[in-house]
Amino acid sequence: MKKILSILLVFGMAMNVSACTKEHDAQNDEVPPHQQGNQGSDGPDRTKKEGVTRLVTYNVGVFNKYITDDYQLIADMMKEIDADAVCMNELDSCTTRTRNVFQLQRVAGLLGNWDYEFGAAMPYKGGKYGEGIATKEKAVKKFSVVLPKGEGAEPRVLVVMELPKYVIATTHLDHVSALAQLPQVELITKTLKERYGNSNKPVFLGGDMNAKPGSETIKELEKDWTTISITGFGTFPSDSPKSCIDFIMQLNNGVKCEVVGSEVMRSFKSGDVSKASDHLPVMVDVKIK
Repeated sequence: MKKILSILLVFGMAMNVSACTKEHDAQNDEVPPHQQGNQGSDGPDRTKKEGVTRLVTYNVGVFNKYITDDYQLIADMMKEIDADAVCMNELDSCTTRTRNVFQLQRVAGLLGNWDYEFGAAMPYKGGKYGEGIATKEKAVKKFSVVLPKGEGAEPRVLVVMELPKYVIATTHLDHVSALAQLPQVELITKTLKERYGNSNKPVFLGGDMNAKPGSETIKELEKDWTTISITGFGTFPSDSPKSCIDFIMQLNNGVKCEVVGSEVMRSFKSGDVSKASDHLPVMVDVKIK
């Protein structure tokens, strides 16, 4: 009897390990059919197809996470992939921490004098700290909205740029409490639905949500938004990505777009992306009809 129990115990442990392995693989290797890119000998083929708008969301870690003043590195990476709009989280504006540089203005200039909008979430070390967007095309409208603050957390902000054919927004949700994220999500959705719910333009939201796929925060967002970025790969930390917490979503306002590709970008010819920030950039290619 003891021998039979021992065999069953070993079998059960083997089955448990197998199940965990399958779950781990699914989290790191899932590639939705509509989001698969072409793979070449030197990595994924990132050639931007005709008629495609390329959106990126990137927590840049105040451009100083591992390398001091890596504005040129990140600008070169975005130029390498021919991005059209880049949502950026964790930006300093004229703080002593990052040598009084208006960071978004600096990187927008390096991108080729792109248009940009910075949203200040809070005062910080003689300047401000917040989020921003840079776009290749000039905006027709841009604004920011302060979000509800969680207890013991940093203030957060929503930044919006309306372009001739689409709207792009970014945010960085509370990192202390998942409960604090829900009121922030509510105001983000309310603001953009009120302004663009009846628009003929698609509305995109990119950012560091500090929440994983299937979490209550993402479920709440997906009541009004569709996740269009790939979610089967980790975006954080950049040197060993395990958690998918950076997303690009589209508001469900009845405007159809074709998603033709998405990638969590793990390598660049321009430099070492694992040293540029503690997050990896996430890219989505869409055809706006």
